[in-house]
Amino acid sequence: MGEHWYKRDGSSAYTTDGRDTTLRDARRHGYVPSVTTVLGVLHKDALVKWKEEQVAKAAYKYATNEGVWIDAMSVDQFVADVLSKARQFPIDAANEGTRIHDACETYVRDGKCRPEYLPHAEAAYAELRKLFPDVDDWVCEKSFAHPLGFGGKVDLHSPSTRIVPDYKTKDGDFSDGKRLGWDQNWQLAAYQVGLGLAHPKRPETFAPGAAIFISRTHPGKVASYVWTAEQMYQGWQVFAAALQIHKLLKGYDASW
Repeated sequence: MGEHWYKRDGSSAYTTDGRDTTLRDARRHGYVPSVTTVLGVLHKDALVKWKEEQVAKAAYKYATNEGVWIDAMSVDQFVADVLSKARQFPIDAANEGTRIHDACETYVRDGKCRPEYLPHAEAAYAELRKLFPDVDDWVCEKSFAHPLGFGGKVDLHSPSTRIVPDYKTKDGDFSDGKRLGWDQNWQLAAYQVGLGLAHPKRPETFAPGAAIFISRTHPGKVASYVWTAEQMYQGWQVFAAALQIHKLLKGYDASW
């Protein structure tokens, strides 16, 4: 779950010499940071709150687990153990999310996927068709590198309409009324520019973007949020600012 990098030809460079690629590797080889790596420089209240909740949940589970004698532990040991468990939660969620992503993309492309993820994939595809019923040229898993110095891999995009949807996995059944669409347009707008579907200095070239939220815990439950073309351009402006901040903080400009 660390930083991701891409080669200038758009292929992934997640690892170098059998280990996770580092900033030093990127400088040496001219790799570009991923969209999500760039956005990592920005403070996100929702993300901070989510991380805090993972720590609280880990502490609760650890404290209530039979056989764990907290009174026999030092404070430092307890804190270290809880934080270790809290870090594992996002890893487990991300791994399951990756499997669901793969199933949904396979279903769009081939009309089938692993049986255990069929409810997720069918529901996600139905939501996609509901949002964009006239689009039939979806391209799955397209990676890119852009001369401005960033790269990424896009779940779906439509070359004819320039629309970019993205799959997001979450726990729950979306019945709590919580807002789902917050800042995903930052990422989606960067994808539009990265794929050459929109021009960074021409607002009129941006198209709508959408996030399709797929439940990890309730197979078949989905929700979605659509951003207008104007909101997508606003998202690009945020990403462009984050890209400049990333370059300054890291002391590395990968543009060419």
